[in-house]
Amino acid sequence: MKKVLLHLTKSIINLCILVLIIFSCVFIGNLAFKYAYDIAHQPSAQSKSIKEVEVTIQKGATTKEIAKQLEEEGLVKNALWFELKSRYFKYDGKFKEGNFLLSTSMDEEEIMKILTSEGSKVEGIRFTIPEGYTIEKIAQRLEDENIVKKDEFIEALKETHYDYAFFSMIPERNNRLEGYLFPDTYEIRKDGEASEIISKMLRRFDEIVKPEYYDRAEELGYSMDQIITIASIIEQEAKLDEERPKIAGVIYNRLDSNMNLQMCSTVMYALGKRKDRLLYTDLEVDSPYNTYLYNGLPIGPICNPGEASIKAALYPEEHDYYYFVLKDEETGEHEFTKTGEEHNLAKQKYNQKF
Repeated sequence: MKKVLLHLTKSIINLCILVLIIFSCVFIGNLAFKYAYDIAHQPSAQSKSIKEVEVTIQKGATTKEIAKQLEEEGLVKNALWFELKSRYFKYDGKFKEGNFLLSTSMDEEEIMKILTSEGSKVEGIRFTIPEGYTIEKIAQRLEDENIVKKDEFIEALKETHYDYAFFSMIPERNNRLEGYLFPDTYEIRKDGEASEIISKMLRRFDEIVKPEYYDRAEELGYSMDQIITIASIIEQEAKLDEERPKIAGVIYNRLDSNMNLQMCSTVMYALGKRKDRLLYTDLEVDSPYNTYLYNGLPIGPICNPGEASIKAALYPEEHDYYYFVLKDEETGEHEFTKTGEEHNLAKQKYNQKF
């Protein structure tokens, strides 16, 4: 009897040891899986190429099929890893059908949550960026609305590559994406990153600026970057939509005649602030954006223009005006003149210096 009890005790101990070993292996294996996956498949922020992608999940699609689709769209690094991770986190078999707007900035778990929540049910934050806002003003507005920190937004503009065709056409300069953050109303998922907001705005720009716009820019003899620069000046100078093509015509007339543009809005951008009235000393600021001091277009856009200003830059009104002066500060209406003498008389009439 004693031998039987001893044998039974040893068997129980061995069984406990075996269970402990199995539990330890599973636990360590899970940790190893997560560690290996994170090391192998999580790129640094600097190496990410950010782009929004619209994905359609078909009814009845398996996790394996969805994983392959996401890999083909560049949203996940490896379909097998995504499939295995879906099983590990118990998302397997729970993905919904429908259209989803995803971003390459999202990690796999964020994508899984969206695909299992039908997208529209994910808590989001809506915000509006008005036409004519600069990068600085956009960043400040997003911070004021507690969406992202201003510094994070500015950093994401500088350090992240965005995978849109027009991105490579933009010259290297400070505030490189000024002009390309399209003003509109957007919705970002709660806790979304600054790079996702930027990607949404660039994607909207890509939607608005159609292929025929590029053809028209070439027809005019300008690059699209120069067109956006002209549009940004129009955006800051015009308040009335009907005046935008006319102001565009003034800009082109001056460029064609090799006259300095002398646009107050470019000086204000160089100064880094809007002013009700410029001083003569302001016109002396040494900046490639100062069109009083330097001939031709500034080196880049001075704000982010809306579609009306972009269209005006592409389809300017043909006329003989070279000058305009603000005649009504409340409505924003201008008086347009053909000669310097007429312009000086208009300035006296409406008590304007420039």
